[in-house]
Amino acid sequence: MGKRPNKNAPYARSTIPAPAAVAKPVSSMLARFLPAAQATAQSLEQAPPVWNEQTVKDFLEKLPSDEQNRFEPFIESFVHLGTHAAQAHAAYETKAQDLQSLRLSLAQDEEALAEQRKALELERVRLEADRSLMDQTLEDHMTARSELVSAREALAVREAQVRGGLVMEREAALAVLQEQIAELEAKRDELPSLIALQRQELMARARQDAKLLTESASQEAQALLQREAELTTREVEIRRREAKLHLEEEVVKTRERGVQEQAREQAQVRVDEVESKLARATTEADRVRRVRDALQTELEGLEHLREAVGDDPQALLDERDRLRLQNRQLAGELQDLRDRASEDDSKALRGRCEVLQQRLDAQKAELSELREQSQRWELGVTERENAETVRLVLEKHKALLGRAVQELKQQVGELVEKSNESTVFPELSRMDKDLVLRVTTESAPPLSTLVDELQSRIAYAEAGKQLFFPKQVLQLFVGGLAMSQLHILQGISGTGKTSLVTAFCAAIGAHCQVVSVQAGWRDQHDLIGHYNAFEKRYYEKDTLQALYRAQTEAQKDMLHVILLDEMNLSRPEQYFAEFLSKMEVTSDKRLITLMESRPASGAPSLLRDGRQILLPDNVWFIGTANHDETTNAFADKTHDRAFVLELPKHAPGTSKLPRPKTKAIWSFSQLTEQFREARVKHAEQVRQLLQRIDGSDLTKVLNDKFNEGWGHRLEQQLLRFLPVVLECGGTPALALDHMLATRMFRDGKVTGRHNKSADDLREVQDALEQLWHEAGLGDSPASCLKALEKDIQRLERH
Repeated sequence: MGKRPNKNAPYARSTIPAPAAVAKPVSSMLARFLPAAQATAQSLEQAPPVWNEQTVKDFLEKLPSDEQNRFEPFIESFVHLGTHAAQAHAAYETKAQDLQSLRLSLAQDEEALAEQRKALELERVRLEADRSLMDQTLEDHMTARSELVSAREALAVREAQVRGGLVMEREAALAVLQEQIAELEAKRDELPSLIALQRQELMARARQDAKLLTESASQEAQALLQREAELTTREVEIRRREAKLHLEEEVVKTRERGVQEQAREQAQVRVDEVESKLARATTEADRVRRVRDALQTELEGLEHLREAVGDDPQALLDERDRLRLQNRQLAGELQDLRDRASEDDSKALRGRCEVLQQRLDAQKAELSELREQSQRWELGVTERENAETVRLVLEKHKALLGRAVQELKQQVGELVEKSNESTVFPELSRMDKDLVLRVTTESAPPLSTLVDELQSRIAYAEAGKQLFFPKQVLQLFVGGLAMSQLHILQGISGTGKTSLVTAFCAAIGAHCQVVSVQAGWRDQHDLIGHYNAFEKRYYEKDTLQALYRAQTEAQKDMLHVILLDEMNLSRPEQYFAEFLSKMEVTSDKRLITLMESRPASGAPSLLRDGRQILLPDNVWFIGTANHDETTNAFADKTHDRAFVLELPKHAPGTSKLPRPKTKAIWSFSQLTEQFREARVKHAEQVRQLLQRIDGSDLTKVLNDKFNEGWGHRLEQQLLRFLPVVLECGGTPALALDHMLATRMFRDGKVTGRHNKSADDLREVQDALEQLWHEAGLGDSPASCLKALEKDIQRLERH
């Protein structure tokens, strides 16, 4: 072998500096030193040193020239060290990639070897069966050969006796032979009558059986015709409903477009009305301003008049009252004078009376003038108050109109801003900014103790009440998490379907998004949202936001659950079709298309090509289902891809569960790693159980009588489901009974069929119990037997 090159040789050479009288320029050192430091930090996956060019330059400039010459070899060594570290890191990355490729290739080879091993095992079983058959045939041949030899020996003995002269024995044998011949001839004579009698009996029995078969066939034909008519009627009804729904959908779209146009027109009309009202208000304000100026002018005249009079209106009114009183007093005095005066001085009195009358007329004229002036003043004050009130009302009206105009302008501006918004996915883009810091998660407990802790955490997950679910239910539920990303929880109302999901999420710190399925959903846009071309915006529904949230840097190590409440109000095979298809492919190809073309700008960072979203591994869809006249039955496409769990009637717990001390957020990556370790640990046990099932009478009966078998999908699901249930403390009988009951012994598969008899189901029942006994599973398959017994009773009633 040749000598290995010395990787440290460049470092040794770099530590012997060449003598130099003059230090190299500082910029040359920096041009090599700083990139080397950055490269070394990146190769070691460490934060780069907080150095900048000015810091290093100041440090070097402070050194004397000879010290700089001594520092230069250190720089050279560091540069070489950084270069070789980067090269070593690149070589390590290359070898790591090669090792990963080798691991993938080795895994594929192991899978191929497992398939070959399985095929060889099947071939060995078939050869052993052939060998057993050949051994049995050989044994039969040997027995027949031994009997033939014995018969030949007896015949030889008899021939020897005859040849030896035993005449008497020969005569006796001849007499016996004659008697036997006579008996045979008598029986021969009786045979025609016996054959005729048996023939009559067989013909009668055949006629009766034919009659029964004819009646049964007629009933089955009528039932089939009735069923076919019902199916035809339902198909016609479904087509009619689909046509009606399609028409309603077109009408809704047309109305939606009309409503949009109407909304724009109404907005424009409202803006025009507000502008016209504003113009009228401005005109009215000008008129009120002119009236106010006129009243102000008149008021100023009244003020001048009051100054001229020297008193205010109230004083004038008091003066008027005083003059009235004085007038009445004078009138009284005049009457007294008339009564007391004598005829002699009547002339004097008349003269005085005339004077007083003149004075009274003057006072009356003055009083009338004062009244008119007072009325003018009162009228002016009233008009001024009314004008002020009108002015205040108009100003308030103007302010209201101004605010309405501003609000309309703001609304129009927001609509314009939304239409010109830079991002098509506003909520997803917001998550890119907000969900950056990773949520701290913790390791889930080992699967051997996980169910106990999960039972306690679920019990106290909701405040105010304690929930109790049996361990067997939780063992199956956790196994379902490892088996499929789609769960279907069935059961009567009140069994805790929704509570199990929400409490499970609260117990382990998972994010739960509840989505209420509506009747009439027909495609994925009803579930995840749609793109509005007019507003240039995608309306992101809760499901889409939950899928994106699960992929963000902050929450990608958390478990996420999308709860489809009453998922069979509409057909999942329609609105959930693309999700069902994507669950069958590898993780990197599970892309859901949101738009036909990439948006011009502003696409969220985690979308593929700006228009596709990945279906992440840390998201589970869990649907609750009721079965009544308002819901739809699940098709095989949904059943075959889902983990189905029938929840029993909720019962209170019999034991006190410990309350958890702290809340937890379990790590998705660590939990899936435990699932993988359980598959490796129990791989041999599960493989042997599946081989026993493949070679059992149950498989043969299901294939021959019902045309049902074990597909590749079911086998892969069992390989993921059984190990996790076993590691959680469950039994093989519990896991296998659940899978067979929900996948094979359900309506439409083995049970619930009209073309099978009760005897067929009893044959399946016997084969199932035989498999359980031969495999040593212990507990009986209670769920499977219950389903078979229920269907047997149904068939016997009919």
